[in-house]
Amino acid sequence: MAKYQREVMSRRGVVDIVNDIGIDVTISTEKVVEGITVIDGHFRSPHAFLFPDQMPGPVGWAHFRAFFPRQAAPMCIHLAGTGDHSYVRRDIGLVKDLLKHGIGAILVQNPFYGDRKPPNQFRSSLENVSDLFVMGGALISECNLLINWAQQRGHGPFCISGISMGGFMASLAATNALQPVSVVPILSWTTASPAYTRGAIAPAVKFQKLQAQLEDRSYVEKLKRIPNVDWIEQMHELSAKTGDTLAVSLMCVLMDHFTCLSNYPTPLDTSLCHAIVAENDQYVLRTGAPHFEDVWPGMTVEVIPGVGHITGYFLKHSNFRQRIAQLLERQIRSEGSAPPQEIISK
Repeated sequence: MAKYQREVMSRRGVVDIVNDIGIDVTISTEKVVEGITVIDGHFRSPHAFLFPDQMPGPVGWAHFRAFFPRQAAPMCIHLAGTGDHSYVRRDIGLVKDLLKHGIGAILVQNPFYGDRKPPNQFRSSLENVSDLFVMGGALISECNLLINWAQQRGHGPFCISGISMGGFMASLAATNALQPVSVVPILSWTTASPAYTRGAIAPAVKFQKLQAQLEDRSYVEKLKRIPNVDWIEQMHELSAKTGDTLAVSLMCVLMDHFTCLSNYPTPLDTSLCHAIVAENDQYVLRTGAPHFEDVWPGMTVEVIPGVGHITGYFLKHSNFRQRIAQLLERQIRSEGSAPPQEIISK
């Protein structure tokens, strides 16, 4: 995974590999509901094709639901947040209203979620730390494959968005797009490291298990043998600096390596990137992490005053929809094409 991140994902090379593999999209059901074509489909994840051991069984099959307006339309891929195992929340909170204004949608099931959940996994609790990194790598390839698929059906331009964990994944997916895409990461930030080591979800991480592994010399030696990384050295340096346990320090090192946007390409047009964050977010911490506008110069960040992570999620969906629509409208105008119908801008 580290080699693939270094040699492919960090060089905007995922789409070329996806095209070389030639994955076929299978349509399971297709129906028209009030003028909207609703498609349920699936395909073998390109990441699973490359690394079958990382995505065994159902994990390796990407499932999605697409909503296509009657005319060619701008589209938004909405990625799932933590605990979102179905399409219902995103359909009600985001898709329905945007469809009224001519914006289509594709909802993707995250790896390790929904139909893709391993049989022994308890709810949303990933069995391995590395599963989160696999999820990110897989969604980069899956989102860009779906963009190409929808584009072949005559739709576009495209936005990638998500809330909380879905926002992190949306940002990662956008880094490897070979065309300008709008990006709206919501209630997320530039790295998942603070969220999993210091945020409100940190107590759910099995640090004791990781600490026990670090006391196993063979495990440590295995990590040391991974070429072109110095995670163990970074772990000890960080632990000495912060006083955190080795487990917390290693988690911080790994999260920054695989999720920090500084380690990935910048989207082709950052003027189409707009992050929405909650002022009092205790889940996704921003202190100590790179600022979005430093990592992606030219983008914008909107802080919702007076709300936290949970209140922002439940109360601000209209704001999220508005920003998605505004960016797609900006993209349409910059590309010189007229929208199929007026897109909401207020």
